[in-house]
Amino acid sequence: MNNLNLNEPQRQSLVGVAVIFFKNLRVAANIFISVILVQFGTEISFWGLGLKEVGFIIAGLFLIISYLQYRRFYFYVVDDKFIMEKGLLSRDRITIPFDRIQTVNLNQNIIQQVLGVMAVKVDTAGSSEKELEISALPKSYARELQNFLIEKKEETKQEKGELETETSEAESKTNKTLDLSTKRPLVTLPIKDLLLVGLTENHLRTGLLVFAVINGYVWQFEEYLLKPFEPFLEEQANTFMASWLILLPIAVLAFLFISVLMSMIQSLLKYFNLEFFVDAKGVQLVSGLLKRAEYQIPNNKIQYLKWKSNPLRKLIGLRTLAVKQASPEDARGTKGVVRVPGCRDEQLEVVLDTFYPQALEGTYTHYLPNQLLRLQHTIYFGIIPSILITGLGWFGWIFSLGALLYLPISLFFIKKYFYSVSMMVSSEMLILKKGWVFPTRVAMPLYKLQNVKLTQSIFQKQRNLASVTFYTAAGVEGFKHLPFEEAVELYDFLLYKIEVEDRGWM
Repeated sequence: MNNLNLNEPQRQSLVGVAVIFFKNLRVAANIFISVILVQFGTEISFWGLGLKEVGFIIAGLFLIISYLQYRRFYFYVVDDKFIMEKGLLSRDRITIPFDRIQTVNLNQNIIQQVLGVMAVKVDTAGSSEKELEISALPKSYARELQNFLIEKKEETKQEKGELETETSEAESKTNKTLDLSTKRPLVTLPIKDLLLVGLTENHLRTGLLVFAVINGYVWQFEEYLLKPFEPFLEEQANTFMASWLILLPIAVLAFLFISVLMSMIQSLLKYFNLEFFVDAKGVQLVSGLLKRAEYQIPNNKIQYLKWKSNPLRKLIGLRTLAVKQASPEDARGTKGVVRVPGCRDEQLEVVLDTFYPQALEGTYTHYLPNQLLRLQHTIYFGIIPSILITGLGWFGWIFSLGALLYLPISLFFIKKYFYSVSMMVSSEMLILKKGWVFPTRVAMPLYKLQNVKLTQSIFQKQRNLASVTFYTAAGVEGFKHLPFEEAVELYDFLLYKIEVEDRGWM
């Protein structure tokens, strides 16, 4: 039992002043650049003070504000609630009942790492935003607070009768933080694998994101950033227009190079020194270079596992493992997911065996989709695009040739995808498989199901088919175009399992 005493209001570590100051410094820098530097230029003078003096005055004001924010920040416990008070001119009092706590995670940005403190972040049920963050606590104290909040959450649930006595005692023990000093990580990401992960990221998405960020800053400070180059751009405008055939390939190559480089940098910053711990207690993921983050998911919060790959990662034997937990935004896939970007097959087998040993037991019923799925994909992704490409033949024979090449290639990939789709259901587990180029797998214990939905479109009704959708606290999965009798049988079986199951999904 954790003996941390929070009955009296507590402050953060004194070095929290520096942490708060550097957070505020970003706001100060934006004000300085956008309001003073851009609007008035570098030669501005206020009451005889130059630009440098004004900058120091603004920084000094924000330092005073940071100290006052530190002094006015408290956290403490009253009854079964964790309370935080903050604010200067107006006071905010955030109250979080222990039984509403979802997760308690630890973070360290580069400043916190240098100062030897950690941030504690508490996420609660029923909110899409983090409710509470304590920015600067000593490492040992932060871990004690994490354990304390998790233990109090379980104790409160027991008192309210939300958990069975026998299971709640076990879960109270298993929801403690994994002891990183004695546990060996199941998955680590050495520099070699980290670089491979960076090389196999979605570079197009990274490049477009970088372009959007740069473009946003350029247009935001257009007058200040572009004005010095206007004479040169006007002078070279005709040259650029005349040389676009040469400049376009160079621009594409530059875009690809920057995208790959940024993907690798992003992977390095996010997944540096990654360690993934897993046992009967749950999972804990520790990773990051400039921002060191520790994410913990107790076993009872984990809803299901999902892993996928792409052609390059499949070639080097890596999978991206996603541990899906209950969270308000999970249905949209924006929150509540802990990802391991580089997981090898043997490591994945150990993870599955640890969480779902029942996956290897029992008899499975196999399900395959009807040929309607293949027909739909053939029409949507094969025939219609080919017709559109053929229509562009008006502009040149190369488009007609492209249509002739596209159709057989698309039919080949559609066939491979169709035969990759399957589902297996036992008395305890549901396993979904789909994808050939981008293979995806889902392992879901049946007791985590909250609801099952049977649907039948007009086209399915004509062919005596139906689709089944599976709802959990971490999102939605589904399987299309089952024979109607099989779909009804599966639907009834899963509803029965939901009704009779006495294990909680949370």
